[in-house]
Amino acid sequence: MVVVPPNVPKRISLLAIDVDGTLVTDDNRVSPETQVALRRAHREGLRVILATGRRYRTTGQALQQLSLRLPVVCLGGSLTKSTDGETLHSDPFTVGQVKHLLALARNRGQALILQRDADGGAGPDFVVDGNAPWNEPTRHYVDVGGDSGSQDARLEDAGHDDILVVGAFGEREGLRALQGDIAHAGEFATTLVESKRTPGWYLETTLGHVNKWAAIQRLAVASRIDPLAVCAVGDAANDLPMIRGAAFGVAMGNAERAVKEAADWITLSNERNGVGALVDRLLDA
Repeated sequence: MVVVPPNVPKRISLLAIDVDGTLVTDDNRVSPETQVALRRAHREGLRVILATGRRYRTTGQALQQLSLRLPVVCLGGSLTKSTDGETLHSDPFTVGQVKHLLALARNRGQALILQRDADGGAGPDFVVDGNAPWNEPTRHYVDVGGDSGSQDARLEDAGHDDILVVGAFGEREGLRALQGDIAHAGEFATTLVESKRTPGWYLETTLGHVNKWAAIQRLAVASRIDPLAVCAVGDAANDLPMIRGAAFGVAMGNAERAVKEAADWITLSNERNGVGALVDRLLDA
């Protein structure tokens, strides 16, 4: 059941939508009902952006299903792309920060996955540490990624200055230990979530000031949209900053408990066209 809040903004100018667990169903489809709702939003002047932890390339799979050209905040807020795929903003780690994170992960026997903006330059989307043991989820991610990824046994010597997200897959407790190590550095932000497309759990590390909401605000200002006229919808821990920051923060019916508690409204699940129900509510307010 959709819970109707006492105060729904009368007009929202921008809707930011998470992808996994929100826009797409559990089998990675954008339902026909959701497609219809978002095309209605486009016709009626409600600006829509996607805000996801995905890489830009895999975000494109959802965009293709929508048949819409939308701006995208991806890699947890560290990369923003225009409707034409142009890189509008990115927040890379320094070479020294990458080396430090590699050392911490190797000390825990964990292979890091370094995410980058391949569309903004040459090379692969991601590079995996080949000097640390790969667990099953890491190998699965690499296999699925195919030619969009590579590995390097001497990443610490590669001088990467274009890494936007440092990720790790594995068991929850092991990643929690690594998360604690990273927290001691004091300059990074980490989010640990159950992975939706890869077995196990996923630990995402960005620079401390990076999150989806910061990127959405930046994009809104650049587009001459009042950040106070933004609605954001999501389901997982990495959606919390945008749900708390938005004028109207919405949790999916399938969202984690903390996300529901932070939201102004709870819509239906991703399997029941929750995004479509939200669009209808915003446009009919």
